[in-house]
Amino acid sequence: MDDFLLRSAATALSILGVLLIPFGLPGNWVIAASGLLGLSLGLGWAPFLILLVAAAVAEILEFQTTMRYTKKSGAGKSGIWGAFVGGFFGAILGTPIFPVVGTLLGAAVGAFAGAALFEVIFGDRSGKEGVRVGKGAFWGALFGKVMKMGLGIFQAFWWTAHLWGLL
Repeated sequence: MDDFLLRSAATALSILGVLLIPFGLPGNWVIAASGLLGLSLGLGWAPFLILLVAAAVAEILEFQTTMRYTKKSGAGKSGIWGAFVGGFFGAILGTPIFPVVGTLLGAAVGAFAGAALFEVIFGDRSGKEGVRVGKGAFWGALFGKVMKMGLGIFQAFWWTAHLWGLL
């Protein structure tokens, strides 16, 4: 395959990856997978491994940020699980309502609702305590998604610049 076509395909996959992230889909991993095309271009394993590590870091950052904010707001194990479950379902439910923005807000609202409800139901907390935990989960989920998106944009720009010899 022609080098130009391989570079164009890798660039297109990177852009697609960035567009997938707000929908809660594995866009960072799509960008990393596009790094495999670099092997055909003779770019070696290093760019692919950098993209792979960046995708893993993005996942860890998103998860850790949500959990840190949830825990910081006073959540127990039930609230942390609630934030995780609620964030997942919130992202799915929010997507058809308002694509992209709905996914981000849906995940954050879902994390809020899940953390608050799980704390009240399973953590034996008051409604006021549940809401406090839910607020932490909301901000954690929102910041986590934003950081993941930012890292995806970095991955795509870095990889595209590397592909086309701009670095």
